[in-house]
Amino acid sequence: MTKEIIDYLSELIALPSISAFNTNRSFSIQTANKISEKLRLIGAEVKIVDNVIPGKNPIILAKLGDDPTKKTILFYSHYDVQPAAKEDGWDYDPFDLKELDGYVYGRGVSDDKGPLVATYFAVKELIDEGKLNVNVCFVYEGEEESSSGGFEDTLEMHKDFYNDIDGIMILDTSWFGEETPSMDYGFRGVTYMGIQIQGPNKDQHSGLVGGVIREPMEDLIYLMSKLKQFDGKVLINGFYDKVLPLTDEEKELYSNIEFDLEEFKKYLGRNTLLSEDTTTMLMNNWRNPTLSLHGIQGAFSEDGSKTVVPGKVIGKVSMRLVPNQDPKEIAQLFIDHITNEFNKINSPNKLDILTIGTGDWWYGDVNNFLFSAGKEAINEYWQIEPAFTRSGGSIPIIPFMEKLFDAPAMGLGIGQSTDGAHSQNERLRIKNLIGGKEVIKKILSKL
Repeated sequence: MTKEIIDYLSELIALPSISAFNTNRSFSIQTANKISEKLRLIGAEVKIVDNVIPGKNPIILAKLGDDPTKKTILFYSHYDVQPAAKEDGWDYDPFDLKELDGYVYGRGVSDDKGPLVATYFAVKELIDEGKLNVNVCFVYEGEEESSSGGFEDTLEMHKDFYNDIDGIMILDTSWFGEETPSMDYGFRGVTYMGIQIQGPNKDQHSGLVGGVIREPMEDLIYLMSKLKQFDGKVLINGFYDKVLPLTDEEKELYSNIEFDLEEFKKYLGRNTLLSEDTTTMLMNNWRNPTLSLHGIQGAFSEDGSKTVVPGKVIGKVSMRLVPNQDPKEIAQLFIDHITNEFNKINSPNKLDILTIGTGDWWYGDVNNFLFSAGKEAINEYWQIEPAFTRSGGSIPIIPFMEKLFDAPAMGLGIGQSTDGAHSQNERLRIKNLIGGKEVIKKILSKL
C-alpha cells in the first residue's frame, strides 16, 4: 500500500499547480481533474466548480455517504503549491518526486498534496475494510498559496451541495516540532495597513528640493516610529483592550510543547530574543497580538545611490490579532492613532491611510469531539501524548468555514517542522505520510 500511496503523490507532484502563475493554470486544472477522478473511484459524488473570480483556479467539492444518523466530517486541503525551480537551489527537480533516506522530496509533498493523499487513502482503506462509519466530505481549493482568492464566496454559493456538517478537519498544518505530533487550535487574525504620504506631484532631485520642501519620507518615518516600542509593545490606544486574559487551562497547554529555545535562536541567527522564557516566547508568537513594519513603497531600495526625493511613499504595516480583537475595529484604531500623530507635526503633505486587507483569527475548543478523538488516535498510533499548538500566522478560511457550516474545526498536523514547505528541497517523512493516514483512519473510526 505504501507504494500505491507514493505513486499517487508522485502523480500529483508532477503537475506544477502553482497558483501564483496564470501560465500554470492548465496544470492546476489537470490536478483538480486527477483528484476528482480518484474520489469518484471510491464512490464520492464530485463537483468541480468555477471560482467566482475569473482566471482563478476551480474548487473541488465532494461527498461520500448521506446517512443522517452518522456524523459528517468535512476535510479541507489545497492542491496549489508555491513556485519552485531547480535553479532556485533545489538539489532535485521539484516536480519529479524523489525518494531518499526515508523522505520524499518535491514541491507540495508537505504543503499540501501529501496530507491530501493521506486523507484519500485513509478513507479508501476504511471503505475497503467495511469500517467507514461516518459521512465524509471534501473541499479542496486551488488558490490557498495566493491568499485563497474567491474561495469564501465560491464555497458560500455552493454550500447546499453538502448536508449538515458536524466537524471540519484542516489538513494544512504540520507538527510544531520534529517528534511530537500536534493538533492546532488557533491562528491569529491579521489587519494590513498602508500609510500614504503625498508631497510634491512627482519625484524630485534632492539637489533641487533639499532644504526647500518638507519631504514625505520624513513624515512617514516619524509616523512609523510611533507605532511600537523596542520591547514590542504596540502604542496604538485601545489595541489590547479586547485581548482575552490567560486562563490556567490555556497556560497548561504550553507545558507539552516540543521546543528548544537555543536551537530557535540559532535558526534565526540571533543571540537574544525579546523574551528568554520559552512559554512567554511562544505566547508572544501565538496568543499575543503584534505589529510589524514591512517596507516602504515608493522609496529607492536598489543597490547603489539615487539622489531622489520620492513624491509619494507608502509605509506597509501589519498587525497579527487574537481573540477577541476585531480586525476592522483594529484598522480604525490604527487610522485614529496615525491621524492623531500626523496632526501633531503640522505637515503640508497629504496623509491617506489605506486598509489593504483583514482576516479573522481562529480559536478552537480543545475539548470538542474532534480534538478528543484526535488525542486518542495519536496516542494509540504514535504512543506519544500530542501537543496542542497555535500559530502566529493566519488562515482566515477556518473561522469562515466554522461559521458557514456551524461546525467546529481542528487542525491536524502531518509533516514535521523542518519540512521546508515554502522553501528549497521541500520534503515529507514517509513515516509521517503513512502515520498521518493511520491517525485519520483512527479518528474517523472513533467518531
